Amino acid sequence: MRWQTLTGQAVSILALSSQPLLAKGQENWTHFGLRPLAMGNAYVAVADDYNALFYNPAGLARIKEWDGELINPAVTASTSLGTLMKDAQDKLKSGEVSDTLDLIESNTGKSYHVGLSLTPHLIFPHFGFAIGTELGASMVFNRNISTDFDAGLRVVMPFTFAMNFLEDKLSVGASLKARLRAGVDRQFSMEDIESFQTSGEDTDAKKIDDYVLSGLGYGADVGMLFTPTKTMEPTIGVSITDFGGTPYTKMEVGGESLGNPPATLPSVNVGFSLKPIQKDKLYILTTMDMHAINQPYSFSKKVNFGSELGYGSIIKLQAGLYQGYLTGGFQFDVGLINLRLITYSEELGAVAGFKEDRRYAAQIKLLL
Repeated sequence: MRWQTLTGQAVSILALSSQPLLAKGQENWTHFGLRPLAMGNAYVAVADDYNALFYNPAGLARIKEWDGELINPAVTASTSLGTLMKDAQDKLKSGEVSDTLDLIESNTGKSYHVGLSLTPHLIFPHFGFAIGTELGASMVFNRNISTDFDAGLRVVMPFTFAMNFLEDKLSVGASLKARLRAGVDRQFSMEDIESFQTSGEDTDAKKIDDYVLSGLGYGADVGMLFTPTKTMEPTIGVSITDFGGTPYTKMEVGGESLGNPPATLPSVNVGFSLKPIQKDKLYILTTMDMHAINQPYSFSKKVNFGSELGYGSIIKLQAGLYQGYLTGGFQFDVGLINLRLITYSEELGAVAGFKEDRRYAAQIKLLL
């Protein structure tokens, strides 16, 4: 089978669904962690583990001891992914454009997601660093016989420092970070897909390489946590990620300059958390967040709620409401064994509760 045919089919098969904002090139406001997502992604006022590096740098001022993970792969997939792969095997046998069209028509309105992430990190009281890496592919099939395709590599590398003030009631932190982005984020029409499957001798034939965007950017995050009393630990959290925006500088591969990704917009995020029950190692944590309050999209997608029942750091059960959909998770941590299992949904429409993409994710810590 010709290379161009395989490429065209890959465009039709690879899957990862994203919101309309992301489909237009806007990145997530942070590198999402599995524990925060299980808690409805309401984490700005919690920030009590390595995820503080991405959600609220002030949290590192409240870390009591060092912690590190070197190999902690996480795999995420949509529930609908298996159906797509089976459908693709049945319909994409001959490599003809008509087969690709049939696949798109039979999956109109559906979305798919698959991804692999790795977040090695090392944190100490007051400072830490991490490399949040996400490699994934996504697709949303549209009714106008087109496909929203988003695939590639995204990396966030924060270096964070934080301090306490007012007898440890106020914590303030800041991060300097690098962002790397490389991949394709575009809506492909049927004409585009047909061109991918054109003979390699045709000088007008297109390749996926023609649509690759790649760039390196440098930005900063700032954050604050305020806990006025130790009774139930009511905490207000505020973070500003990509302060002032993070633009990307074009990168060259093989002497060829690639397209430049759009800048990551600044995001103002606020949260409130409370521990209504805390006895010995047993606790219940509740939290509420509002993300990207400065950005012009639906209020219903900005407000999230979460809770966690835990026994020390050994067992944690999470639940929440993220973008209008229920989330849940389980974490087990004993010695070298750390297992995280979660489920959550991404909203594909403009408002919460419109179009759900249910996802499941699993992560295991292998070292440290």
